[in-house]
Amino acid sequence: MNNATQAARRSLAELYALWDQLADVPVTFDGQDVLDAPFEQFEAGTPREDVWHWFEAQNPRFVVGAVMQGIRPAD
Repeated sequence: MNNATQAARRSLAELYALWDQLADVPVTFDGQDVLDAPFEQFEAGTPREDVWHWFEAQNPRFVVGAVMQGIRPAD
């Protein structure tokens, strides 16, 4: 892992806290499932799955499907 990758990596604890904040962001469920309000660097109108992919890209141990089921391994 290079230095840029290490610097960009976030801890699971930080990602879980952000995930909990994401739960408060309204989403329009019209087949596109887009954010109705900004979240972090994402603008309103961003597809929800784009945000999910961002979470998974931050730490290889963060798996959206598992977190949605309440599975949260520690760092």
